[in-house]
Amino acid sequence: MKLLFFAIVLSIFFIVGCTTNQEVGNANGTDSYENIRETAWNFLVEKDWTERAIEDWKTAEVEKIIARNNYAFLDENYDGKEVFAVSFEDKGKFVMGPPVILVDSDTNEVIGYILAE
Repeated sequence: MKLLFFAIVLSIFFIVGCTTNQEVGNANGTDSYENIRETAWNFLVEKDWTERAIEDWKTAEVEKIIARNNYAFLDENYDGKEVFAVSFEDKGKFVMGPPVILVDSDTNEVIGYILAE
């Protein structure tokens, strides 16, 4: 009976320890999208659209979306395919904020953008 109790307590400590380590890793705010964010920011610089966005490109939001042909594509071959959408925080000084930049998930190249509303 003591062995069973010891095994249960040990299991609980092990589970709690693993959960805590995972939360600490996510609390750093790091992810694997830094190159995607930087590529999108460089595109804004190239197009001279940076005055609309807060310049801390490392805080840009990245999500995977399915590209649609009604976006302002640079390459129409991506319609219906999964791509990264990078959103920069708006400075709020202009009628339109910065566009959402679309980045190919395989090549890490900008393939289009969605105009801000």
